[in-house]
Amino acid sequence: MPDAGTTTPDGEIASVAADPPPSARVPVLIVGGSIVGASAALFLAARGITPVLVEKHTAVSARPRAKLFYPRTMEAYRSVGADQDVYAVQDRLPPADHAAVVTSLAGPELRRWPLPAAEDFSGVSPCPSAFVKQADLEEVVRAHARAAGADLRFGHRLLELRRHEDHVLARIRGADGGAYTVAAEYLLAADGNGSAVREGLGIGRGGTEVVAHVMEIGFEADLRPVLEGRRLALAFTGPPEQAFLSWTTAQDRGTVSVTYDPVLTDPAAFDARRCREIVSRALGLPPTRFTLTERRPWQMGGWVADSYRAGRVLLLGDAAHVTPPTGGFGANTGIQDAWNLTAKLVSVLRGHADPRLLEDYEPERRTVGHITVEQALLRARDRARVPIEDRPLLSEAAVAVGYRYPLPDEADGLPTADEPDRWRGEPGTRLPHLPLIGQDGPGSTLDLVRDGRYLLLAGPEGGPWVRAARRLDPRGAFLDATFLPGDIASATARTTDVCGIGRQGALLVRPDQVIAWRAPRAVPDALAALSAAVRRALGAGRPAAH
Repeated sequence: MPDAGTTTPDGEIASVAADPPPSARVPVLIVGGSIVGASAALFLAARGITPVLVEKHTAVSARPRAKLFYPRTMEAYRSVGADQDVYAVQDRLPPADHAAVVTSLAGPELRRWPLPAAEDFSGVSPCPSAFVKQADLEEVVRAHARAAGADLRFGHRLLELRRHEDHVLARIRGADGGAYTVAAEYLLAADGNGSAVREGLGIGRGGTEVVAHVMEIGFEADLRPVLEGRRLALAFTGPPEQAFLSWTTAQDRGTVSVTYDPVLTDPAAFDARRCREIVSRALGLPPTRFTLTERRPWQMGGWVADSYRAGRVLLLGDAAHVTPPTGGFGANTGIQDAWNLTAKLVSVLRGHADPRLLEDYEPERRTVGHITVEQALLRARDRARVPIEDRPLLSEAAVAVGYRYPLPDEADGLPTADEPDRWRGEPGTRLPHLPLIGQDGPGSTLDLVRDGRYLLLAGPEGGPWVRAARRLDPRGAFLDATFLPGDIASATARTTDVCGIGRQGALLVRPDQVIAWRAPRAVPDALAALSAAVRRALGAGRPAAH
């Protein structure tokens, strides 16, 4: 029996009597058009799958949000040709890659440090981190998604949702107020931490719902004279207020956030006068130098949804997990959800993979969601009372770049995250970056994974593996095959050692650049071994869980 539901203006789900006739049929409907939903649309459209995206807001939010994006996120954009436009935005802005504790933003600095995202990642990635505000990134991603053919509909709101065994039916209110119905093979819910889709499906959350109560006070001000030459991306003030200051990369607006105890302080007590005083102290500027824009109470939390999937509806981004802002992991984790999930969807919708491949999305990304939330909570302990067990604090590089997916039948006891340069081609980890020299300039082994296809990457003497791959897919419809380049002079180890294979071994790499299988050496029957590996990687031979 199908599940029925209507999203009301209050975000609740109520029954509907019958299916309205669809006005369109699409492969993927994306609900939510912020950075995660827009990225999912781009990743799909760039590989020939045309999604429809609906977003209730009509414009990009001007509120300061994420503004650092780690190398693994930029690698995903690199794969679809959007990374250089992101870096071009960054190049037009003043450098901002440090944080500081200050008496006030205009006053003395008590302590300063470079953001971990600003570290030199060139040894493990072809992409440096990008320091741009989320609104600018969204504009770039949306433009590339539209150019690739994605149907982006802003000012459109999901009204009703009905799930069927072979499709999802969604009723939508358009920007003109009229309603229409879309039938989609899959629906991606990227509608934020208050996700009406998640709540309507009855999916719960596990973790810390409230770490701290925060009052976020927005302001407009010309901060360029204060920030000139300082390379600051964010700042904190010390006790007693311990405000957190963030601003746009254009240095023309920002927020001052302070925690409060709702038992002792009513949010209404943050009136205009009090907010001006807080912002004035934090900035070290008189009220005549800034204008208040808004105040917004919110609850800092750290939780993961109990499930990332209900039939043909899949959750990603803040609909699936919420992290405290410490570490800057939130948006990056959501974009990586989209990168993982859309790679699977492309293989399924092209007919190359079994739909059961989608069963791997939840265990892979939910594992990453848990470790990311945990690490963000550990980092928040200095500024809030966080009810979390003491765990080892991993580096930002390990959390954002060096995570590992738990693959089926891979009970090897390896950690779920480690320093990126410690991995040696283990299944579930990202393909190691090794620099390549090409006609178009410096490249990477990551660039060998192309257009949503799998890759058989063989050692220099792995001819039997390459021949087996070409027998499995003579036309190269879903499986590319090539040899790993020989030793690279600038590398500290042989390429085969970095990838964990001998000269006669091979790796099977997924479209999201994750290693699905590894053969450390030659085997008597390469075709049989690779055939079995490809079958598992494409989701065949598994019982469906949904």
